[in-house]
Amino acid sequence: MDEAAALYRQGWTLRKIAAEHRCSFQRLSTLLRQRADVKMRTPSHPRALRLSPDKQAAIRAAIEQKMNQAEIARLVEVTPSTVARLAEREGLELFKGKRLSWNVDRARQMRADNISYERIADELGVAPMTVWRQLNPATSRTRVFTAGGGHVQGRSEVTAGPWSGQPLLVGRR
Repeated sequence: MDEAAALYRQGWTLRKIAAEHRCSFQRLSTLLRQRADVKMRTPSHPRALRLSPDKQAAIRAAIEQKMNQAEIARLVEVTPSTVARLAEREGLELFKGKRLSWNVDRARQMRADNISYERIADELGVAPMTVWRQLNPATSRTRVFTAGGGHVQGRSEVTAGPWSGQPLLVGRR
């Protein structure tokens, strides 16, 4: 019981302790409350606070190393939302995505020289779709659809039917 109580106080979940000691978590909960005099966490208790000090330190260190939220969660074996809650609670800024590490200006120049997206991608070490997305902003990929689902080529509004003058659905290709 002392070992189970110590693990619970360190932030282990009842299910994890119960699996470790091969008993049901309900029985473990009862025994901890009655025999070990452990004050149980409430359901509203912030989850980030349940983390052991070691896991909290590992998350802080990973955030400082500019790892993204999903990588940190896999490394520390917690959910991404737990990482986000800890970062928010401590005022740390999470790294968002990967940094663009290839030369977009070079890609633009190559495309202006009529080099294919595939060749540009091969030379710069990225996927052809990555090149295409960078060189074709989302605003140039916007389409307007009619009530029947057809595309109105080169038009910014529907000119027939009860919705005349108003686009029904604007979306990206």
